[in-house]
Amino acid sequence: MKTRHLLPLVAVGGALLLSSCGQTGPLPTFGKAITPEWITADFDGRPGDEFIATSNLQDVVFNARGEIIGWYVKSYAGTPYIKRRPDGTFDFSALKDQKGIVNMVGDRKALAVQADSALDPAADAQVTAPTGLTTDMDANRQDAVFRYTQGGVTVTKTVTLHPRNFKIDLKTEVTGGPERVNVLFPGLGKADNPRVQGLAQGAPQPAAVQGAGTLVVENIRYAALQENPSQIAHALIIQPQTTASANAAAPGNEPAAPVNATLTGGAQGLISASVPASSNLEIYGGKNELIHLYQSGYTTLPGLFQPNFFGQISLYIVKLMEALYKVIGNWGLVLMVLTVLLRAVMWPLMQAQGRTTARMQVMQPKIKEIQEKYKDRKDADSQRAMQTEMAQLYRDYNFNPAGCFSTFIPFPVLIALWSTIRNFEFDSGFLWLPDLAIPDPLYLLAVVYLIVNIAQLYVMTRKNPDMFRQQAFIYLIFLYFALTFPAGVTIYIILSTLIGIGQQILINKQVEKETATVGQKVEKAPTRPAGKSKPSKTIDAPKK
Repeated sequence: MKTRHLLPLVAVGGALLLSSCGQTGPLPTFGKAITPEWITADFDGRPGDEFIATSNLQDVVFNARGEIIGWYVKSYAGTPYIKRRPDGTFDFSALKDQKGIVNMVGDRKALAVQADSALDPAADAQVTAPTGLTTDMDANRQDAVFRYTQGGVTVTKTVTLHPRNFKIDLKTEVTGGPERVNVLFPGLGKADNPRVQGLAQGAPQPAAVQGAGTLVVENIRYAALQENPSQIAHALIIQPQTTASANAAAPGNEPAAPVNATLTGGAQGLISASVPASSNLEIYGGKNELIHLYQSGYTTLPGLFQPNFFGQISLYIVKLMEALYKVIGNWGLVLMVLTVLLRAVMWPLMQAQGRTTARMQVMQPKIKEIQEKYKDRKDADSQRAMQTEMAQLYRDYNFNPAGCFSTFIPFPVLIALWSTIRNFEFDSGFLWLPDLAIPDPLYLLAVVYLIVNIAQLYVMTRKNPDMFRQQAFIYLIFLYFALTFPAGVTIYIILSTLIGIGQQILINKQVEKETATVGQKVEKAPTRPAGKSKPSKTIDAPKK
Protein backbone atom coordinates (compact mmCIF):
# COMPACT_ATOMS: atom_id res chain seq x y z
CA MET A 1 0.00 0.00 0.00
CA LYS A 2 1.33 3.41 -0.95
CA THR A 3 2.05 5.95 1.73
CA ARG A 4 -0.45 8.43 0.40
CA HIS A 5 -3.16 5.77 0.74
CA LEU A 6 -2.00 4.47 4.11
CA LEU A 7 -1.84 7.75 5.98
CA PRO A 8 -5.51 8.71 5.60
CA LEU A 9 -6.45 5.26 6.88
CA VAL A 10 -4.11 5.73 9.82
CA ALA A 11 -5.74 9.08 10.55
CA VAL A 12 -9.25 7.59 10.45
CA GLY A 13 -8.21 4.56 12.49
CA GLY A 14 -6.49 6.74 15.06
CA ALA A 15 -9.54 8.94 15.32
CA LEU A 16 -11.74 5.92 16.00
CA LEU A 17 -9.26 4.50 18.49
CA LEU A 18 -8.88 7.71 20.43
CA SER A 19 -12.64 8.24 20.51
CA SER A 20 -13.17 4.75 21.97
CA CYS A 21 -13.84 3.07 18.62
CA GLY A 22 -16.60 5.34 17.50
CA GLN A 23 -18.68 5.40 20.66
CA THR A 24 -21.71 7.66 20.61
CA GLY A 25 -20.89 9.36 23.91
CA PRO A 26 -19.57 12.89 24.13
CA LEU A 27 -15.95 13.48 23.31
CA PRO A 28 -13.75 14.81 26.09
CA THR A 29 -13.92 18.52 26.69
CA PHE A 30 -11.10 20.90 27.42
CA GLY A 31 -10.72 22.51 30.78
CA LYS A 32 -9.28 22.25 34.24
CA ALA A 33 -9.56 19.34 36.61
CA ILE A 34 -12.90 19.10 38.39
CA THR A 35 -12.63 19.94 42.06
CA PRO A 36 -14.54 17.17 43.90
CA GLU A 37 -17.40 18.62 45.91
CA TRP A 38 -20.95 18.08 47.10
CA ILE A 39 -23.62 20.02 45.23
CA THR A 40 -27.01 20.59 46.87
CA ALA A 41 -29.65 21.45 44.27
CA ASP A 42 -32.98 20.41 42.81
CA PHE A 43 -31.93 17.77 40.29
CA ASP A 44 -35.12 15.85 39.48
CA GLY A 45 -37.64 18.73 39.53
CA ARG A 46 -39.57 17.24 42.45
CA PRO A 47 -39.98 18.88 45.89
CA GLY A 48 -36.79 18.79 47.91
CA ASP A 49 -33.13 18.95 47.00
CA GLU A 50 -30.79 16.22 45.81
CA PHE A 51 -27.14 15.83 46.74
CA ILE A 52 -24.58 15.32 43.98
CA ALA A 53 -21.03 14.14 44.56
CA THR A 54 -19.04 15.32 41.54
CA SER A 55 -15.45 14.43 40.59
CA ASN A 56 -13.22 13.75 37.60
CA LEU A 57 -14.47 10.17 37.32
CA GLN A 58 -18.20 10.32 37.99
CA ASP A 59 -21.23 12.28 39.13
CA VAL A 60 -23.39 10.45 41.71
CA VAL A 61 -26.83 11.84 42.59
CA PHE A 62 -28.38 10.92 45.96
CA ASN A 63 -31.88 11.67 47.17
CA ALA A 64 -32.52 12.61 50.80
CA ARG A 65 -32.76 8.92 51.80
CA GLY A 66 -29.26 8.25 50.54
CA GLU A 67 -30.55 6.32 47.51
CA ILE A 68 -28.64 6.78 44.26
CA ILE A 69 -31.00 8.01 41.53
CA GLY A 70 -28.27 9.03 39.06
CA TRP A 71 -24.93 7.25 38.63
CA TYR A 72 -22.99 8.77 35.73
CA VAL A 73 -19.55 7.30 35.03
CA LYS A 74 -17.42 9.45 32.73
CA SER A 75 -15.89 7.90 29.63
CA TYR A 76 -13.20 10.59 29.76
CA ALA A 77 -11.86 11.67 33.14
CA GLY A 78 -12.45 15.34 33.86
CA THR A 79 -15.46 15.82 31.57
CA PRO A 80 -17.70 18.46 33.19
CA TYR A 81 -21.23 17.10 32.76
CA ILE A 82 -22.51 19.64 35.31
CA LYS A 83 -22.17 23.31 34.37
CA ARG A 84 -22.29 26.19 36.84
CA ARG A 85 -24.22 29.20 35.56
CA PRO A 86 -23.06 32.80 36.18
CA ASP A 87 -25.77 33.23 38.83
CA GLY A 88 -24.40 30.30 40.85
CA THR A 89 -27.12 27.80 39.88
CA PHE A 90 -26.35 24.54 38.09
CA ASP A 91 -27.19 23.23 34.65
CA PHE A 92 -27.91 19.47 34.75
CA SER A 93 -29.26 19.24 31.21
CA ALA A 94 -26.40 17.04 29.97
CA LEU A 95 -27.17 14.42 32.62
CA LYS A 96 -30.93 14.66 32.20
CA ASP A 97 -30.87 14.46 28.40
CA GLN A 98 -28.46 11.49 28.64
CA LYS A 99 -27.29 11.80 25.04
CA GLY A 100 -24.51 9.24 25.10
CA ILE A 101 -24.26 9.48 28.90
CA VAL A 102 -25.31 6.33 30.73
CA ASN A 103 -27.11 6.36 34.07
CA MET A 104 -26.03 3.03 35.58
CA VAL A 105 -29.20 2.70 37.67
CA GLY A 106 -31.52 3.72 34.83
CA ASP A 107 -34.94 4.70 36.23
CA ARG A 108 -34.40 2.69 39.43
CA LYS A 109 -32.58 3.38 42.71
CA ALA A 110 -29.40 1.94 44.19
CA LEU A 111 -28.76 1.58 47.93
CA ALA A 112 -32.51 1.40 48.60
CA VAL A 113 -33.28 -0.53 51.83
CA GLN A 114 -36.15 -3.04 51.86
CA ALA A 115 -37.52 -5.30 54.58
CA ASP A 116 -40.92 -6.94 54.00
CA SER A 117 -43.58 -4.53 55.27
CA ALA A 118 -41.25 -2.63 57.61
CA LEU A 119 -39.27 -0.75 54.94
CA ASP A 120 -40.61 0.01 51.48
CA PRO A 121 -38.56 2.19 49.07
CA ALA A 122 -41.75 3.22 47.28
CA ALA A 123 -43.56 4.41 50.44
CA ASP A 124 -43.26 7.78 52.14
CA ALA A 125 -40.81 8.30 54.97
CA GLN A 126 -39.81 10.99 57.43
CA VAL A 127 -36.51 12.34 56.13
CA THR A 128 -33.99 14.52 57.90
CA ALA A 129 -31.43 16.64 56.09
CA PRO A 130 -28.16 14.77 55.46
CA THR A 131 -25.17 15.72 57.55
CA GLY A 132 -21.41 15.54 57.17
CA LEU A 133 -21.33 16.53 53.49
CA THR A 134 -17.55 16.88 53.41
CA THR A 135 -14.71 16.42 50.93
CA ASP A 136 -11.13 15.59 51.90
CA MET A 137 -8.94 15.11 48.82
CA ASP A 138 -5.83 14.36 50.88
CA ALA A 139 -7.68 11.35 52.27
CA ASN A 140 -9.40 10.70 48.91
CA ARG A 141 -12.92 10.75 50.30
CA GLN A 142 -16.30 12.46 50.11
CA ASP A 143 -18.55 11.71 53.09
CA ALA A 144 -22.24 12.05 53.83
CA VAL A 145 -24.69 10.70 56.43
CA PHE A 146 -28.33 10.12 55.39
CA ARG A 147 -31.13 9.30 57.86
CA TYR A 148 -34.84 8.60 57.55
CA THR A 149 -37.62 6.89 59.53
CA GLN A 150 -40.39 4.69 58.13
CA GLY A 151 -42.98 2.86 60.20
CA GLY A 152 -41.01 3.39 63.37
CA VAL A 153 -37.84 1.97 61.83
CA THR A 154 -34.84 4.30 61.48
CA VAL A 155 -32.28 3.81 58.72
CA THR A 156 -28.92 5.54 58.85
CA LYS A 157 -26.54 5.34 55.90
CA THR A 158 -22.97 6.56 56.11
CA VAL A 159 -21.62 6.89 52.58
CA THR A 160 -17.97 7.45 51.66
CA LEU A 161 -17.03 7.98 48.01
CA HIS A 162 -13.43 7.97 46.82
CA PRO A 163 -12.94 10.61 44.09
CA ARG A 164 -9.79 9.00 42.66
CA ASN A 165 -11.44 5.64 42.06
CA PHE A 166 -14.89 4.13 41.68
CA LYS A 167 -15.22 2.67 45.18
CA ILE A 168 -17.95 3.56 47.67
CA ASP A 169 -18.08 2.46 51.30
CA LEU A 170 -21.61 1.99 52.64
CA LYS A 171 -22.30 1.56 56.35
CA THR A 172 -25.98 0.83 57.11
CA GLU A 173 -27.58 0.94 60.59
CA VAL A 174 -31.22 -0.14 61.00
CA THR A 175 -32.76 0.40 64.43
CA GLY A 176 -36.21 -0.49 65.72
CA GLY A 177 -36.79 -2.97 62.92
CA PRO A 178 -35.86 -6.44 61.62
CA GLU A 179 -32.51 -8.11 62.20
CA ARG A 180 -31.82 -8.36 58.47
CA VAL A 181 -32.70 -6.10 55.55
CA ASN A 182 -32.14 -6.10 51.80
CA VAL A 183 -30.03 -3.45 50.07
CA LEU A 184 -30.79 -3.16 46.34
CA PHE A 185 -28.23 -2.65 43.57
CA PRO A 186 -29.88 -2.36 40.12
CA GLY A 187 -27.94 -1.95 36.87
CA LEU A 188 -26.39 -1.46 34.46
CA GLY A 189 -28.59 1.07 32.73
CA LYS A 190 -28.15 0.31 29.04
CA ALA A 191 -27.11 -3.37 29.30
CA ASP A 192 -29.83 -5.75 28.10
CA ASN A 193 -28.11 -8.82 29.48
CA PRO A 194 -25.17 -8.13 31.79
CA ARG A 195 -23.15 -10.94 33.31
CA VAL A 196 -24.57 -11.53 36.80
CA GLN A 197 -22.62 -13.72 39.20
CA GLY A 198 -21.70 -14.24 42.83
CA LEU A 199 -18.82 -15.97 44.58
CA ALA A 200 -19.51 -17.72 47.88
CA GLN A 201 -16.91 -17.73 50.63
CA GLY A 202 -14.59 -20.71 50.06
CA ALA A 203 -15.90 -21.44 46.55
CA PRO A 204 -13.28 -21.77 43.79
CA GLN A 205 -15.39 -20.11 41.08
CA PRO A 206 -18.49 -17.87 41.00
CA ALA A 207 -22.00 -19.04 40.22
CA ALA A 208 -23.65 -17.18 37.35
CA VAL A 209 -27.28 -16.43 36.49
CA GLN A 210 -28.52 -17.89 33.24
CA GLY A 211 -30.54 -15.47 31.11
CA ALA A 212 -33.26 -13.65 33.03
CA GLY A 213 -33.29 -16.19 35.84
CA THR A 214 -32.73 -15.77 39.58
CA LEU A 215 -30.00 -17.27 41.73
CA VAL A 216 -29.32 -17.13 45.48
CA VAL A 217 -25.69 -17.19 46.64
CA GLU A 218 -25.22 -17.40 50.40
CA ASN A 219 -22.34 -15.96 52.38
CA ILE A 220 -20.88 -14.12 49.41
CA ARG A 221 -17.33 -13.04 48.89
CA TYR A 222 -18.61 -10.79 46.11
CA ALA A 223 -21.58 -10.29 43.80
CA ALA A 224 -21.29 -8.52 40.45
CA LEU A 225 -23.11 -7.12 37.44
CA GLN A 226 -20.75 -6.67 34.47
CA GLU A 227 -20.88 -5.69 30.81
CA ASN A 228 -18.37 -7.11 28.36
CA PRO A 229 -15.02 -5.45 29.15
CA SER A 230 -14.18 -2.29 27.20
CA GLN A 231 -13.38 1.38 27.71
CA ILE A 232 -17.09 2.22 27.89
CA ALA A 233 -18.35 -0.87 29.73
CA HIS A 234 -19.58 -0.72 33.32
CA ALA A 235 -19.44 -2.96 36.36
CA LEU A 236 -21.18 -2.95 39.73
CA ILE A 237 -19.48 -5.11 42.37
CA ILE A 238 -20.29 -5.45 46.05
CA GLN A 239 -18.14 -7.00 48.75
CA PRO A 240 -18.84 -7.45 52.47
CA GLN A 241 -16.31 -5.54 54.51
CA THR A 242 -14.19 -7.68 56.80
CA THR A 243 -13.35 -7.22 60.45
CA ALA A 244 -10.53 -8.57 62.57
CA SER A 245 -11.22 -12.13 63.63
CA ALA A 246 -11.93 -12.68 67.32
CA ASN A 247 -11.18 -16.39 66.97
CA ALA A 248 -7.62 -17.06 68.09
CA ALA A 249 -7.72 -20.49 66.47
CA ALA A 250 -8.56 -18.94 63.08
CA PRO A 251 -6.74 -15.62 62.87
CA GLY A 252 -7.27 -13.33 59.89
CA ASN A 253 -10.19 -11.43 58.44
CA GLU A 254 -13.74 -12.63 58.14
CA PRO A 255 -17.13 -11.01 57.49
CA ALA A 256 -18.80 -9.56 60.55
CA ALA A 257 -21.93 -11.53 59.54
CA PRO A 258 -22.87 -13.46 56.38
CA VAL A 259 -24.15 -11.45 53.46
CA ASN A 260 -26.41 -13.34 51.08
CA ALA A 261 -27.21 -12.19 47.54
CA THR A 262 -30.22 -12.80 45.34
CA LEU A 263 -29.09 -12.29 41.75
CA THR A 264 -31.47 -11.49 38.89
CA GLY A 265 -30.32 -11.53 35.27
CA GLY A 266 -31.62 -10.05 32.05
CA ALA A 267 -32.61 -6.48 31.25
CA GLN A 268 -33.71 -5.94 34.86
CA GLY A 269 -30.36 -7.08 36.28
CA LEU A 270 -30.38 -6.73 40.06
CA ILE A 271 -28.36 -7.66 43.13
CA SER A 272 -30.39 -7.80 46.32
CA ALA A 273 -27.96 -8.13 49.22
CA SER A 274 -29.39 -9.53 52.44
CA VAL A 275 -27.37 -7.88 55.22
CA PRO A 276 -27.62 -7.68 59.02
CA ALA A 277 -29.16 -4.59 60.58
CA SER A 278 -25.64 -3.25 61.08
CA SER A 279 -23.53 -3.82 57.97
CA ASN A 280 -20.57 -2.60 55.98
CA LEU A 281 -20.31 -3.03 52.22
CA GLU A 282 -17.69 -1.99 49.73
CA ILE A 283 -19.16 -1.09 46.35
CA TYR A 284 -17.42 -0.64 43.01
CA GLY A 285 -19.50 1.22 40.45
CA GLY A 286 -17.54 2.26 37.38
CA LYS A 287 -15.68 1.05 34.32
CA ASN A 288 -15.40 -2.68 33.70
CA GLU A 289 -11.81 -2.15 32.66
CA LEU A 290 -8.63 -3.89 33.81
CA ILE A 291 -6.55 -1.01 35.20
CA HIS A 292 -9.33 0.51 37.31
CA LEU A 293 -10.25 -2.91 38.67
CA TYR A 294 -6.59 -3.66 39.40
CA GLN A 295 -6.07 -0.41 41.27
CA SER A 296 -9.22 -1.09 43.28
CA GLY A 297 -7.96 -4.56 44.22
CA TYR A 298 -10.52 -6.66 42.31
CA THR A 299 -8.40 -8.51 39.75
CA THR A 300 -7.39 -11.12 42.33
CA LEU A 301 -11.01 -12.24 42.83
CA PRO A 302 -11.74 -15.49 40.95
CA GLY A 303 -13.86 -15.17 37.82
CA LEU A 304 -14.23 -11.40 37.96
CA PHE A 305 -11.88 -10.36 35.16
CA GLN A 306 -9.71 -12.39 32.80
CA PRO A 307 -7.07 -10.19 31.09
CA ASN A 308 -6.41 -10.82 27.39
CA PHE A 309 -2.99 -10.58 25.75
CA PHE A 310 -2.93 -6.79 25.84
CA GLY A 311 -4.24 -6.87 29.39
CA GLN A 312 -1.36 -9.06 30.53
CA ILE A 313 1.09 -6.56 29.06
CA SER A 314 -0.80 -3.74 30.80
CA LEU A 315 -0.46 -5.50 34.14
CA TYR A 316 3.30 -5.82 33.69
CA ILE A 317 3.49 -2.11 32.82
CA VAL A 318 1.38 -0.94 35.77
CA LYS A 319 3.36 -3.11 38.20
CA LEU A 320 6.58 -1.65 36.80
CA MET A 321 5.14 1.85 37.28
CA GLU A 322 4.29 1.06 40.88
CA ALA A 323 7.77 -0.33 41.51
CA LEU A 324 9.36 2.79 40.02
CA TYR A 325 7.10 5.02 42.11
CA LYS A 326 8.36 3.38 45.31
CA VAL A 327 11.86 4.51 44.35
CA ILE A 328 11.16 7.85 42.63
CA GLY A 329 8.06 9.07 44.46
CA ASN A 330 6.73 11.22 41.60
CA TRP A 331 4.37 9.95 38.91
CA GLY A 332 5.55 12.43 36.27
CA LEU A 333 9.16 11.26 36.67
CA VAL A 334 7.94 7.66 36.72
CA LEU A 335 6.37 8.14 33.27
CA MET A 336 9.57 9.67 31.94
CA VAL A 337 11.73 6.83 33.26
CA LEU A 338 9.19 4.29 31.96
CA THR A 339 9.36 5.87 28.51
CA VAL A 340 13.15 5.65 28.43
CA LEU A 341 13.08 2.01 29.59
CA LEU A 342 10.51 0.99 26.97
CA ARG A 343 12.37 2.80 24.19
CA ALA A 344 15.54 1.02 25.27
CA VAL A 345 13.77 -2.35 25.09
CA MET A 346 12.33 -1.54 21.66
CA TRP A 347 15.54 0.06 20.38
CA PRO A 348 16.55 -2.89 18.10
CA LEU A 349 13.09 -3.02 16.51
CA MET A 350 12.97 0.73 16.02
CA GLN A 351 16.53 0.58 14.67
CA ALA A 352 15.44 -1.85 11.96
CA GLN A 353 12.49 0.32 11.03
CA GLY A 354 14.61 3.48 11.12
CA ARG A 355 17.15 1.95 8.72
CA THR A 356 14.37 0.99 6.33
CA THR A 357 13.03 4.54 6.45
CA ALA A 358 16.47 6.08 5.96
CA ARG A 359 17.27 3.88 2.95
CA MET A 360 13.92 4.71 1.41
CA GLN A 361 14.68 8.43 1.75
CA VAL A 362 18.12 8.01 0.14
CA MET A 363 16.52 6.06 -2.71
CA GLN A 364 13.70 8.52 -3.34
CA PRO A 365 15.46 10.60 -6.04
CA LYS A 366 16.38 7.45 -7.99
CA ILE A 367 12.89 6.00 -7.57
CA LYS A 368 11.46 9.21 -9.02
CA GLU A 369 13.89 8.98 -11.95
CA ILE A 370 12.71 5.48 -12.77
CA GLN A 371 9.06 6.44 -12.39
CA GLU A 372 9.53 9.48 -14.63
CA LYS A 373 11.31 7.35 -17.20
CA TYR A 374 8.35 5.00 -17.55
CA LYS A 375 5.45 7.28 -16.68
CA ASP A 376 4.19 7.46 -20.28
CA ARG A 377 5.00 3.83 -21.16
CA LYS A 378 2.18 1.60 -19.98
CA ASP A 379 2.80 -1.47 -22.17
CA ALA A 380 3.61 -4.77 -20.44
CA ASP A 381 7.25 -4.85 -21.56
CA SER A 382 7.91 -1.36 -20.22
CA GLN A 383 6.23 -2.16 -16.91
CA ARG A 384 8.33 -5.31 -16.56
CA ALA A 385 11.43 -3.28 -17.33
CA MET A 386 10.49 -0.72 -14.69
CA GLN A 387 9.97 -3.49 -12.13
CA THR A 388 13.34 -4.96 -13.03
CA GLU A 389 15.09 -1.60 -12.54
CA MET A 390 13.28 -1.08 -9.23
CA ALA A 391 14.31 -4.54 -8.06
CA GLN A 392 17.93 -3.82 -9.02
CA LEU A 393 17.78 -0.51 -7.16
CA TYR A 394 16.53 -2.33 -4.05
CA ARG A 395 19.42 -4.80 -4.36
CA ASP A 396 21.97 -2.03 -4.82
CA TYR A 397 20.77 -0.27 -1.68
CA ASN A 398 20.14 -3.48 0.26
CA PHE A 399 16.53 -2.38 0.79
CA ASN A 400 13.87 -4.86 1.87
CA PRO A 401 10.28 -3.56 1.53
CA ALA A 402 9.17 -6.13 4.10
CA GLY A 403 11.21 -4.21 6.67
CA CYS A 404 8.38 -1.69 6.87
CA PHE A 405 6.32 -4.25 8.77
CA SER A 406 8.75 -4.11 11.70
CA THR A 407 6.84 -0.92 12.58
CA PHE A 408 3.92 -3.04 13.71
CA ILE A 409 5.90 -5.34 16.01
CA PRO A 410 5.98 -2.87 18.96
CA PHE A 411 2.26 -2.11 18.56
CA PRO A 412 1.03 -4.56 21.26
CA VAL A 413 3.25 -2.84 23.82
CA LEU A 414 2.25 0.63 22.63
CA ILE A 415 -1.47 -0.20 22.70
CA ALA A 416 -1.16 -1.71 26.18
CA LEU A 417 0.85 1.29 27.37
CA TRP A 418 -1.74 3.71 25.98
CA SER A 419 -4.56 1.85 27.76
CA THR A 420 -2.57 1.65 31.00
CA ILE A 421 -1.74 5.35 31.24
CA ARG A 422 -5.16 6.45 30.04
CA ASN A 423 -6.95 4.49 32.77
CA PHE A 424 -4.40 4.75 35.58
CA GLU A 425 -5.53 7.01 38.40
CA PHE A 426 -2.63 9.14 39.65
CA ASP A 427 -2.77 10.64 43.12
CA SER A 428 -0.81 13.77 42.24
CA GLY A 429 0.04 16.24 39.50
CA PHE A 430 3.35 17.14 37.87
CA LEU A 431 4.84 20.61 37.33
CA TRP A 432 1.90 22.81 36.23
CA LEU A 433 -0.36 19.77 35.65
CA PRO A 434 -2.98 19.29 38.38
CA ASP A 435 -3.67 15.66 37.44
CA LEU A 436 -1.85 13.38 35.00
CA ALA A 437 -5.08 11.51 34.25
CA ILE A 438 -6.76 14.53 32.58
CA PRO A 439 -5.71 16.86 29.72
CA ASP A 440 -3.28 19.73 30.24
CA PRO A 441 -5.47 22.72 31.21
CA LEU A 442 -2.95 25.17 29.67
CA TYR A 443 -2.65 23.23 26.38
CA LEU A 444 1.15 23.53 26.50
CA LEU A 445 1.68 19.78 26.09
CA ALA A 446 -0.49 19.77 22.96
CA VAL A 447 1.68 22.48 21.37
CA VAL A 448 4.88 20.60 22.23
CA TYR A 449 3.27 17.40 20.90
CA LEU A 450 2.61 19.08 17.54
CA ILE A 451 6.13 20.53 17.32
CA VAL A 452 7.97 17.28 18.07
CA ASN A 453 5.81 15.27 15.66
CA ILE A 454 6.37 17.76 12.85
CA ALA A 455 10.10 17.61 13.65
CA GLN A 456 10.01 13.81 13.47
CA LEU A 457 8.20 13.95 10.14
CA TYR A 458 10.82 16.34 8.78
CA VAL A 459 13.67 14.05 9.85
CA MET A 460 11.96 11.11 8.15
CA THR A 461 11.04 12.94 4.91
CA ARG A 462 13.81 15.53 4.62
CA LYS A 463 14.76 14.37 1.10
CA ASN A 464 11.19 14.48 -0.13
CA PRO A 465 9.57 17.87 0.55
CA ASP A 466 6.42 16.84 -1.31
CA MET A 467 5.89 13.92 1.06
CA PHE A 468 6.48 16.21 4.05
CA ARG A 469 3.77 18.60 2.86
CA GLN A 470 1.36 15.75 2.13
CA GLN A 471 1.73 14.21 5.56
CA ALA A 472 2.05 17.30 7.75
CA PHE A 473 -1.69 18.00 7.68
CA ILE A 474 -2.35 14.72 9.50
CA TYR A 475 -0.71 16.11 12.63
CA LEU A 476 -3.05 19.08 12.51
CA ILE A 477 -5.90 16.58 12.65
CA PHE A 478 -4.30 14.80 15.59
CA LEU A 479 -3.77 18.10 17.37
CA TYR A 480 -7.39 17.95 18.46
CA PHE A 481 -6.83 14.58 20.08
CA ALA A 482 -3.62 15.86 21.67
CA LEU A 483 -5.74 18.51 23.37
CA THR A 484 -7.87 15.72 24.87
CA PHE A 485 -5.14 13.22 25.75
CA PRO A 486 -4.58 12.60 29.46
CA ALA A 487 -1.46 14.58 30.36
CA GLY A 488 0.40 11.39 31.28
CA VAL A 489 -0.20 9.97 27.80
CA THR A 490 1.03 13.17 26.15
CA ILE A 491 4.20 13.21 28.25
CA TYR A 492 4.95 9.66 27.12
CA ILE A 493 4.33 10.47 23.43
CA ILE A 494 6.47 13.63 23.51
CA LEU A 495 9.47 12.03 25.22
CA SER A 496 9.22 8.87 23.13
CA THR A 497 9.08 10.95 19.94
CA LEU A 498 12.11 13.02 20.99
CA ILE A 499 14.09 9.82 21.58
CA GLY A 500 12.88 8.55 18.21
CA ILE A 501 14.09 11.73 16.49
CA GLY A 502 17.55 11.35 17.98
CA GLN A 503 17.65 7.69 16.97
CA GLN A 504 16.56 8.49 13.41
CA ILE A 505 19.19 11.24 13.02
CA LEU A 506 21.91 8.75 14.01
CA ILE A 507 20.51 6.15 11.62
CA ASN A 508 20.31 8.66 8.77
CA LYS A 509 24.01 9.47 9.13
CA GLN A 510 24.93 5.78 9.22
CA VAL A 511 22.85 4.90 6.16
CA GLU A 512 24.10 7.89 4.15
CA LYS A 513 27.67 6.85 4.89
CA GLU A 514 26.96 3.23 3.95
CA THR A 515 25.29 4.18 0.66
CA ALA A 516 27.68 6.96 -0.34
CA THR A 517 29.38 4.83 -3.00
CA VAL A 518 26.28 3.01 -4.29
CA GLY A 519 25.87 3.58 -8.01
CA GLN A 520 29.48 4.67 -8.64
CA LYS A 521 31.08 3.03 -11.69
CA VAL A 522 34.76 2.29 -12.29
CA GLU A 523 35.91 2.36 -15.95
CA LYS A 524 38.85 0.15 -16.86
CA ALA A 525 41.59 2.01 -18.69
CA PRO A 526 42.91 0.57 -22.03
CA THR A 527 46.21 -1.29 -22.00
CA ARG A 528 49.17 1.08 -22.49
CA PRO A 529 52.75 0.39 -23.52
CA ALA A 530 55.23 -0.26 -20.76
CA GLY A 531 56.68 2.80 -19.19
CA LYS A 532 53.49 4.77 -19.43
CA SER A 533 51.96 6.01 -16.26
CA LYS A 534 48.84 4.29 -14.91
CA PRO A 535 45.69 6.26 -15.80
CA SER A 536 43.46 7.51 -13.03
CA LYS A 537 40.00 6.05 -12.40
CA THR A 538 36.97 7.85 -13.71
CA ILE A 539 34.10 7.77 -11.23
CA ASP A 540 30.54 8.78 -11.97
CA ALA A 541 29.06 10.29 -8.87
CA PRO A 542 25.41 9.45 -8.17
CA LYS A 543 22.95 11.98 -9.42
CA LYS A 544 21.28 14.13 -6.83
